[in-house]
Amino acid sequence: MTGRTQRTYKRKDNKKIITDEDIYHMLMLHKYQRASIRRIAQKFSLDDSEVRTIIGRRTGGSCCG
Repeated sequence: MTGRTQRTYKRKDNKKIITDEDIYHMLMLHKYQRASIRRIAQKFSLDDSEVRTIIGRRTGGSCCG
């Protein structure tokens, strides 16, 4: 174990948390269907910044290449 805690993301309506399956769908929408961050955020009832964080962490996004 690395000691990291997994962050849980809650939807704006507080009805359901974001699951691993939801995150997978976000990544596929962004990568293959070229969906915008705003469109994904609306679909999953999240803030734009949270979607940007999720996609950045899961794809290994970095500032340098």
